Amino acid sequence: MSIKVRLILGCLVFAGLTIAFGLLSFRGQLDAVDRLSAFVDSGVDPLTRLQTSLGNLGEVRSRLESEIQIDGDAARRMALGGRDLQSVLSAVADVRENVAAVLETNIPETAKDSLRGLVYSLGLIETGYASVSKPTVARELEKITLGLQSALRILRNDLDERGEAADEAMESSKTQGAVALGTVLFAMLGLVIYLIRSVSTPFRRMSETARALLANEEIEIKPIGPKEVREATAAIAELQDRCQFLKTDLDAKTNMLSDKIEAQQGQLQAALDNMTQALCMLDGQRRLLLSNGVFNERFGEFDILTPAKKFFSDPSLTSALRENETDSIQMTMPDGIVLEVKRRGMVAKGLLITFEDITQRELISKRLKHLAGHDQLTDLPNRRQFGEDLDALLKTARKPFAVVVVDLRNFKSINDNYGHPIGDLLLKACGDRLAGLGDGRSRVARLGGDEFAIITPQTKTAPDVEALGKAIVSSFNEPFEIEDRRMFATVSVGIVVHDPSAVERDGINADIMLQNCDLALYKAKEDRSGIGSCEVFEPAMRARLKERCEMEVDLKAALDAEEFELYYQPFVDMAEKRVSGFEALLRWRHPEKGMISPADFIPLAEESGLIDRLGIWCLNTACAEAATWPETMTISVNLSPMQFKSDTLLADIDNALKTSGLAANRLQIEVTESLFLDQSDRILDILKEMRSRGLTVSMDDFGTGYSSLGYLSRFSFNKIKIDQSFVRDLGRQENIAIVRSVIGLSKSLKMQVIAEGIETEQQMRGLLAEGCREMQGYFFSKPQPKEELPRMIAEITKRWTGDLGASADAALAA
Repeated sequence: MSIKVRLILGCLVFAGLTIAFGLLSFRGQLDAVDRLSAFVDSGVDPLTRLQTSLGNLGEVRSRLESEIQIDGDAARRMALGGRDLQSVLSAVADVRENVAAVLETNIPETAKDSLRGLVYSLGLIETGYASVSKPTVARELEKITLGLQSALRILRNDLDERGEAADEAMESSKTQGAVALGTVLFAMLGLVIYLIRSVSTPFRRMSETARALLANEEIEIKPIGPKEVREATAAIAELQDRCQFLKTDLDAKTNMLSDKIEAQQGQLQAALDNMTQALCMLDGQRRLLLSNGVFNERFGEFDILTPAKKFFSDPSLTSALRENETDSIQMTMPDGIVLEVKRRGMVAKGLLITFEDITQRELISKRLKHLAGHDQLTDLPNRRQFGEDLDALLKTARKPFAVVVVDLRNFKSINDNYGHPIGDLLLKACGDRLAGLGDGRSRVARLGGDEFAIITPQTKTAPDVEALGKAIVSSFNEPFEIEDRRMFATVSVGIVVHDPSAVERDGINADIMLQNCDLALYKAKEDRSGIGSCEVFEPAMRARLKERCEMEVDLKAALDAEEFELYYQPFVDMAEKRVSGFEALLRWRHPEKGMISPADFIPLAEESGLIDRLGIWCLNTACAEAATWPETMTISVNLSPMQFKSDTLLADIDNALKTSGLAANRLQIEVTESLFLDQSDRILDILKEMRSRGLTVSMDDFGTGYSSLGYLSRFSFNKIKIDQSFVRDLGRQENIAIVRSVIGLSKSLKMQVIAEGIETEQQMRGLLAEGCREMQGYFFSKPQPKEELPRMIAEITKRWTGDLGASADAALAA
């Protein structure tokens, strides 16, 4: 039977006993109430009524007898009347009423007989009161009194009997209630004992079994008791079997893990001993718990729990750290070894410390730092390191000093003529020469390319600055001996003098000082003497830089406002006596400053990146104008070397031709030798693409550079333009020889040749005599806007019948 059923049955039995006890008690109470009610109704109430009537009657009788005694014989003959009659009748009526009520109750028959005997006397008084005398009434009242007294004696005896019976019934009821209560309590006690034995005992047995299993005691589990207990005991038995299996399996795995841990401990110790880092572990009292072989080799071998002060002299190594907190320090050993010490806090204030040998890493770091701040070729400080040194000096300097920037003027030609290895050796020699010019406090750096910089603390006054600049320039007038070659390298020098008192006023830093040096250097580069020059920075140079910045802003605005225009200078074919084409020359008409020279704004456009927009505008405008000319005329457009860096250059030319409708063979592209300074292979590829499109490619200013012939061997130009520097001084034999060579070379290479800068008839005749047929210069016409082209062509055509034609005929005939 399950616990649930047992509990339900027990509750039902308990409820039945409770109900039975309640019913028995209720029945006893009802019987007691009935007996009490009967006792009152049949005993107490009649007795009370009769006593009351007897009392009232006795008062009337006593008064009446008193009157009889007083009146004597007269009273015996007198009939009742007045107040006596009323009191007698009232007392009689009361007796009659109470007797009638008592007769209705359950009183003894003897009492009823006594009371019935009173009816006559009562009736006599009530009906014959007018003729009945007072003595007669008194006698009748006495009879009634005796009858009432007799009935009262019977009722008292009966009441006593009834009281005894009621007491016996109450005692019996109490006895029955006590017996019933005892029976119920005994039954409930038996139920509780039964439930305890059938529920609690099996659970206690199951708990003891579980504790025995927990204590790992051998015990036989028997599933007895209620259903739930049997099921739980069966589950415990199954759990015992499973635990036994798990214990056996766990013991096997524990043994295996123990062997594995032992092996891993050996491996761990081997790993610790083979670490490149020294390692030790300290407890909260700074005693040794663990160490590896590298630690033992470096600090000595110590027993476990040896205090750390025995092997560490630096107390910072054992300073406290919170759990999992880390720090890192460096320490240098007496033998010069640099160790990186990493410490980590452990539980109970312990420490784990590792020591890694970073000597080589530090050497490499220093080397990398040196390489990061020095030029690899000359081993001089680079621009970054020089700027940091200069900034540091600016913060600490108390006396004036100078900063010098030196630029090699002809380094590109040396590279081209002798090759880059020779150029690298020359740069190293230049660095050594500059370093020898100053004292031990001077610092020389290579800023990049062929540019050097010097900090000279010994330079304090204006004479010192001038002497330093002259010394640098004159020192480079001396040749360099590079692999048995005597080489010359002239320089341009820019100098800035720093006065510490102006630092707060001007906010000078390294960038500003180098910028000022560059401004002075640009000024020095304007010298064309070829022997080198030096310039000292002046505030006016920065003012010119400001003007340059303002011009850059104006240049951007001019592009948006279309303030540019093209002027055209004619090409004259002396053999065919005609204008063969025009060169498009860019002009900028500033609304406030007037006409600005291309020499001023073209370099600025190249530096600011606006040259692409400007070049595209020139191409589109020139092609659109040339499309309106006769088909025999060509248009020549100059391209900046910066435009060749654009990936869209060829697409821009194609778009200009397509939009204008101009034939490709009528467009002539002029380039200068400076175009080939960088990325010459890429430049040659672009020029070949232009040739493949049918464009005419012309080299402008031919002969002024150092590598013109080298470029002609790599790319076959359509046309060569003889520079005006040779034309203007054509009377010199050297220039005539150069012109003659260029013309002969062009004929040999099947290239056209044109001379620019023709200003006199003598120059025209001389060129014609050398075989140059196409010319350009002020002798024919100055550059003119497009509106003047018809007039210009008409004037030149008219001159063919005059001086121009005669001079040409005479020169060609000669």
